[in-house]
Amino acid sequence: MHARIVRSTQNNRTYEHVQLVQSFRRPDGMPTLRVVANLGSLADFGGAQAFENLKAALRANREGKGLVVSSAHAKSQRLAPQPVLANFRYLDVAVVLALWNQWGLSSVLDDSFGPRLDQVSPSAVVAALATQRCVDPGSKLYATRWFPETALPELLGLAPKAFNNTRLHRVLDDLDAATPALMARLPKLYREKDGAFAHLFLDVTDTWFVGHGPDALAQKGKTKEGFVRRKIGIVLLCNQDGLPLRWEVVCGTAHDSGSMVDMLQAVQKRDWAQQVPLVCDRAMGKTAQVEQMAQTGLHFVTALTTTEFDSYATALPHHAFADFEIKGTDVDHPLASDVATAAAVAVEQHMHKAGDNLFVLDLGVVERSAKAEQADQAGPAHSLAAIMQLARQLDELLTSGQYSSQAAAGRALGLPKKSVAYKYCVLRKLDEGVQRDILAGRAEGHTLVDLLRIAAEPKDGHRARFEDLLRRETSARSTESRGVPQSPESDAAAPLRLRVVAYFNPERFVEQRLRARKVLADVQAFVARLNQSLASPRARRTRDEVAAAVDRELRARDLLDAYQVNIQVQDQRPSLLQLTLDPQKWARRRRYDGFTVLVAHQEISLDAAGLAKLYRAKDAVEKDFQVIKSVVQLRPVRHRTEQKIRAHVTLCMLSLLLERTLTRRLRRHGSGNSALEVLRSCHLNLHATGATATAYTLTRPSPEQATILKKLGLRQLADEAQVSEAITPR
Repeated sequence: MHARIVRSTQNNRTYEHVQLVQSFRRPDGMPTLRVVANLGSLADFGGAQAFENLKAALRANREGKGLVVSSAHAKSQRLAPQPVLANFRYLDVAVVLALWNQWGLSSVLDDSFGPRLDQVSPSAVVAALATQRCVDPGSKLYATRWFPETALPELLGLAPKAFNNTRLHRVLDDLDAATPALMARLPKLYREKDGAFAHLFLDVTDTWFVGHGPDALAQKGKTKEGFVRRKIGIVLLCNQDGLPLRWEVVCGTAHDSGSMVDMLQAVQKRDWAQQVPLVCDRAMGKTAQVEQMAQTGLHFVTALTTTEFDSYATALPHHAFADFEIKGTDVDHPLASDVATAAAVAVEQHMHKAGDNLFVLDLGVVERSAKAEQADQAGPAHSLAAIMQLARQLDELLTSGQYSSQAAAGRALGLPKKSVAYKYCVLRKLDEGVQRDILAGRAEGHTLVDLLRIAAEPKDGHRARFEDLLRRETSARSTESRGVPQSPESDAAAPLRLRVVAYFNPERFVEQRLRARKVLADVQAFVARLNQSLASPRARRTRDEVAAAVDRELRARDLLDAYQVNIQVQDQRPSLLQLTLDPQKWARRRRYDGFTVLVAHQEISLDAAGLAKLYRAKDAVEKDFQVIKSVVQLRPVRHRTEQKIRAHVTLCMLSLLLERTLTRRLRRHGSGNSALEVLRSCHLNLHATGATATAYTLTRPSPEQATILKKLGLRQLADEAQVSEAITPR
């Protein structure tokens, strides 16, 4: 039995009547309905709500269930909703804090901080700050306003008033002191959950300041993006999942290679780093740095700079691509046919196809000495005293204004490479007393790299570092004179034995050739514009001004030695500029397009393809730097003391750990940052249940939020009963 509404139309009016009907079968077996009762018009029956109530009652009767039917009168008598006193940001901060607790970071920090008299746990303050950097990064002052608007006071049992600016800065100082102990514990935490490390990655980035920053660390220089700022450097070592293991804040003008060598030396005795492939950036791709890595005994992998290819990869088949004709013209959209043809040439040269755009050539084990590298860096001079003298002459040429660039002044002194002139200029940053000692010959027996590393440090420490360098030499000679054999690690003269692997990327090759073609076209366009300007009757440029403009243009494109410059003068003013490209030098620049040469510790067991893929995987640490720059906002730094700067970096690394953990758990379901955006709308709501009583409820999670919690194994965070038991009311 069920109810229905019957509609009829008379005189253009529609009438609705309610009937109670029952289904039955006719004698012929066909199903049909019969009217049990006519209940009158829908309006007389009580309206649509009464009809729905009747249907619900009949349905409950068929199912054998009881039913309490609501009515308009009952609705009017319903209790008024409880007033909401406040709603707090909940689900995103709760998820981040749950990951923090799963890693046991509060316990690690408590051990690192040591006994405390303060009733407020500093690890709880750090947990709140790290959570903030994951979900809503900002200044520490902003954090004090943000914290009370979240559910963190309930989740951490930390009163909002206790989370004040004074306590935050006191905890930051403590965090800086506890960071070495924290970094010592992290590898054990990771290995307990995931086992031994598969490989490690090392790289350097930088960040700049709002304000001046401390003089010892904040130095003016060009950032990775090309801006001139007061900045610091940050060295990061992470595992294959991008989880931070060690980090170091260094002076803004410190060389990347020196900073990475210091990090390698700091971990060379750690058991978790032994016999684990460690991938370093191309900044370590010169023989001097390779030798320093080899002395640590770590199983390193790095890519050589192109200037080193001739020393390690004489069998590189670059000649096969010398006359390769690129048919495409669009740099951003290379022709697939050009890429396919380049790939075919790589196969003809017996390079093994190991993947899309990856053709590998195993060059075996190569022996190489650092002596050749030292000679390359020294240029035409062979003693450090002579190098120092050239550096001072170079500085005089630039200071007097005789030459407008280091490269031009270097060429005048017989230094063909711009990089050599730059290194000589760096030497002028050394303390004047140290420079005089070098001129006197006290530094002979050491390398230019040794002096450049000292020059990168703050000037007030140059004397101590220089004397320490000399003492190490004296100690080594004393040991040798006593007949004590030196260890292989300390024998700088021993040749390096390195695995060498080359790989070729045909798509990158085509892009580089197209960009090179565009560079030449841009230079010709510059010449045409300048000649048009010189042809004007109003032209007033002098020959020196034209030469300076050409120097700036070619120097910006690193083409100073690729062109011959001829400026014709008529009536004592320049009339025509001619730039002639040196075809041999240009061909030499292009011969390694598309190629990468890797060197590695000879005991690494990976095959050539495995080494190439491992190096390509180094974007793990590059992605980490993208995360700490964009998601947790490492940049800019707003602190003025070294302690708080280092603590700020540690906070960013802890936030990176949480973000990486979240992303890894979700895998193919989006990044951690996007998941936190989805979770943000679920709040913890505070209700008034009486004159003085209150209660907490949760915003009902959306299906997408519930899916994320399920994938993370954190569905309990949306269970009101469990949440009520876990929180401490503020």
